Amino acid sequence: MNRIPTILLAFMACTAGNAVPAKGTSATASQNVPSVSPLHPRIFLRNDKARIGKGLTVEQLRLRVEDPQYSVWRRGISNEGPSAMVERAADYLESGQTADLEAVRRFLLTHTYSYATHDVEGFLAGAEMATAFDWAYGSLSEADRLSVMTNLVKTADSSRDFMLQGEPDINHNYTYMALRTLGICGLVLKGEPEPYNHKANEYLALTKEWIEGQGKILDTWQARDGAWAEGSHYTFHETLRNLVMLFQAYRSATDMDYFNRVEKRYGNFLAKAGQFLVASTRPDLTLERIGDCSPSRALPTITVPLTLEALAAGLGTAREAARLRSFSRAICDAYGSKALNPAFDWGMRIFSGRAASQNPSYQTYPHFLRMGAGTDERIVFRNGWGADSTMITIVAGNHYTDHQHFDKGQFLIYHRGGLVVDSGAYDSLNEPNGHWDGYACRTLAHNCLLVYNPQQIEPAGYSNDGGQLVLRGLQHHPDWLTYLAHYKKESLDAAKVLAYDADEQAGYAYVRCDLGVAYGDKVTACDRQFLYLPQPDLLVVFDRVAAAQPQYEKRWLLHFQDPPIVDGTAAQAGVQSFVNARQVRVQRKGELKLENRTFPYDGVLVVDSLWPELHTLTTVGGEGYEFFNRFENVNYPLKMPINGVAPREAGNWRIEVAPQRLSSDDQFLHAFQIGAAADSQPREVALVRDAQLKVMGAHFKGSEDSQVVLFSASQKGGPVLLPVTYEINSLTPARHLLVEMLSLDRVVVEVNGVALKAEKVGVHGVLTFQDNAKGLRKITIRSARKN
Repeated sequence: MNRIPTILLAFMACTAGNAVPAKGTSATASQNVPSVSPLHPRIFLRNDKARIGKGLTVEQLRLRVEDPQYSVWRRGISNEGPSAMVERAADYLESGQTADLEAVRRFLLTHTYSYATHDVEGFLAGAEMATAFDWAYGSLSEADRLSVMTNLVKTADSSRDFMLQGEPDINHNYTYMALRTLGICGLVLKGEPEPYNHKANEYLALTKEWIEGQGKILDTWQARDGAWAEGSHYTFHETLRNLVMLFQAYRSATDMDYFNRVEKRYGNFLAKAGQFLVASTRPDLTLERIGDCSPSRALPTITVPLTLEALAAGLGTAREAARLRSFSRAICDAYGSKALNPAFDWGMRIFSGRAASQNPSYQTYPHFLRMGAGTDERIVFRNGWGADSTMITIVAGNHYTDHQHFDKGQFLIYHRGGLVVDSGAYDSLNEPNGHWDGYACRTLAHNCLLVYNPQQIEPAGYSNDGGQLVLRGLQHHPDWLTYLAHYKKESLDAAKVLAYDADEQAGYAYVRCDLGVAYGDKVTACDRQFLYLPQPDLLVVFDRVAAAQPQYEKRWLLHFQDPPIVDGTAAQAGVQSFVNARQVRVQRKGELKLENRTFPYDGVLVVDSLWPELHTLTTVGGEGYEFFNRFENVNYPLKMPINGVAPREAGNWRIEVAPQRLSSDDQFLHAFQIGAAADSQPREVALVRDAQLKVMGAHFKGSEDSQVVLFSASQKGGPVLLPVTYEINSLTPARHLLVEMLSLDRVVVEVNGVALKAEKVGVHGVLTFQDNAKGLRKITIRSARKN
């Protein structure tokens, strides 16, 4: 069910600063900001005598110096930069080394940053400089403090100007970068002599409005249920991190605990955001490649363990905190010294509760997860949490920012390596006819459908790939209400989940998506369905598309990292066509070698093209054709090849399945066998269609069991009109799953004329039953309702 209308209605209706008081503290502080501790330190760490805030004190931090569990996070750092200054200030707090203090003092006295000059570093630097200043505050002279505060204001004003005049968007990472600087600078400058206290109040009032205002951060993240769609590059490394660290700064420095407030009043979206991060991580402990994603950001490292620990430290729900801590430990154990950039070691010393519970483990999360229901719509199916488990990710929600791709209906499959991958790389951003504009962000680079209108008018610099609408320049929504007011007329409601039914105990997961809006007026309807059977590791994907004109060519895409084998013939570099090819086999090769763990990539995928019956299967790939648009006869190579190297998995190969005859209406049916042994024979797969063309689907035959998956054969979809009769032939009993049935209908199933017990269709239209017969048999399903 789409949650947006409901939400819309709701909207409408010592040393080193220890024991040093800040000057100018007033009992009549602005009512627009929370009460701020008068003592430094106050950001993430609290003064030993602080009476406001929550979290670790300086004394408690110093006690951890001798604790061997924290020694791994004391690697030392000597380089320059705002992030390095925070680590060096933390080192000084702990050990009193004057070289660290002098490095921090010199840097803060000589640096300012701005968005105009330093791009995103201009947003991030202010928060880091202010944190380092807060920790070194007590050991700086008054003259140095005043000079540093002047630099902080110059830096923070750039973020303020962006938030006031730069068209910030509630769904975009820049907003969260800028707000972290504003909030932390405001908290640090609060209580200082004028004009700094005035600046503090200005920053804090603006930050509070963006956090708490109607339709702002709290409302938006609640509406999106903790899910985020800016791609692996920005969602976790920038957006979520900055939000969590902003809330942790308020938690330590003020009487406002946003973690508690979110848990009590906003659906605990922070815990759900942590779950989203874990669920977006593959069994090889790398992030799913969705949206913009560079090779380094495909890894849950650099800052992610810090985000997890800071999030766990703030959560009031012990169970959710333990899950996140256990996941952080798994990342750190696997990546070793490369799990975290040394500039962020301080965060692990402050937030990581080494003795805190890691029970239950993150592996107790459900295997089937639908996240951001009605908004982001990220759906993940697994058959376990181990290294050898399968993970299927589906993208089916709204469009928010330019870091998303035009990939609604996209799905990815992982089993001992990426078997079905997201192609292209984060390269040559906004360069007309470059790799990103021409290929990587486009539907062509994803496991989706193409509907080619040769007269399609694309924005300047974008070629025609036959894909979904190119949405650009639409990051102008300052709050969730504005987004809701615009998203339909701007075609941002690109995809909708029509049905979702995932039952671990029953052993199936089903989803149906409406993708019509994503393709604009060149289609009159387009939907995609997935049915996953985790125990036998089988997936069926069924697509229906109705083009506005019969001459619009349709193609069904699937991308691989390694070359496919088509009906026993290995694909060669270039473009090859196979008439009525039936089976594609792909095996991953290689490994992912982390510091402390190696993941072999040797997974196997077998795909049967069952429908259209008359089709052409084309392989595209190899040198010079990795990113090839057949409509334009152009390859879009990477401007910087390093952006496509492992672990990005930029996808060197794909298949395209196209009907041999042009028609307005087409259906595509594909059956997937995941994780078969390299030397084993796959199951035989048969197409199942009834004589009256009411249902169609796949029959997976096996030596011990068979699986039958059926959909409505109607171009308009279900519910399936009963009675329906179909035949199967196998030497083993079969489990049948029919979808798009009449919800909650009661039916009678007959096998060769013998009635089984009455069955009830599920609320989402799924009917499942067991047939214990063998050989050729006729299955009839009748309604048990009395007319």
